[in-house]
Amino acid sequence: MSAVIIILLILAILLVIFTLQNSFEISISVFFWEIADVPLVLLILCCILLGYILAAVYFYPRIWKLKREYKQAVKSSKKLEEKLESQELEKPGPEGIELEIDDEDNDNGFFKE
Repeated sequence: MSAVIIILLILAILLVIFTLQNSFEISISVFFWEIADVPLVLLILCCILLGYILAAVYFYPRIWKLKREYKQAVKSSKKLEEKLESQELEKPGPEGIELEIDDEDNDNGFFKE
């Protein structure tokens, strides 16, 4: 069995247990309306689903914008890499201080060999 199937089975069992433990019927009052005899588990699951839908609607435009910017950045990066390869520029060496090494045996030098 696949790990995904096992996880889905465990979640289904937990949902059944949750449903059986919260099978109370309640009344909901929203402004001027009153909805009577609503199962508590149905209300909780509807609230979770509504929260997910609201979050998805709120964040999808931002996600689309980020995906578009990412694709543009990848294209720009590829173009710059191709331009660098076509120019065949020499890569700069490491920067630092050049030390003069004398062939004489000098004990006062930086490197004592």
